Amino acid sequence: MNTIKINREVNQGTYEIEDIFDGLKEVEILRKIFGSNTELDDVFSKTKVIVDTSSHYMHVKNEDATIVIGLNHLKNSDKIILYLDIVHELVHVKQQRQGLDLYDKSYSYVDRPTEIEAYIVAVEEAKRLGMKHHEIIDYLQVEWITPDEHKRLATHVGLEH
Repeated sequence: MNTIKINREVNQGTYEIEDIFDGLKEVEILRKIFGSNTELDDVFSKTKVIVDTSSHYMHVKNEDATIVIGLNHLKNSDKIILYLDIVHELVHVKQQRQGLDLYDKSYSYVDRPTEIEAYIVAVEEAKRLGMKHHEIIDYLQVEWITPDEHKRLATHVGLEH
């Protein structure tokens, strides 16, 4: 993770992944996610990143796998959080490329298979980086889920709350 440089100086606009996350393509977890360097190269060459002021964190557009990053999040969040978020979102890029519905409304957010898979990968990476249990639990807390949903998400990703 120390080899990744996050460009926080960008403004609103459309970018390549590596314009913002320099060195990200070399991270081992991405080879595990995408299975090959060829697939990874294809994702990095075709996936656009939009930085905007209306988004709070990060998400992937279901229709074209564009990653959207909130400008405030990019400029102000801890490097490790941004890193885990981009890894999480790249799992969604893979899912979208496989034809999955990232926002299947028949599930609540914390029970949605696409979210669980993305969080499992992010949690695995957080552990590898040496984050403490309570830090990972905190990472799973987002303001649009209830405390009960937070516990359920933690259970889904193999963490005791």
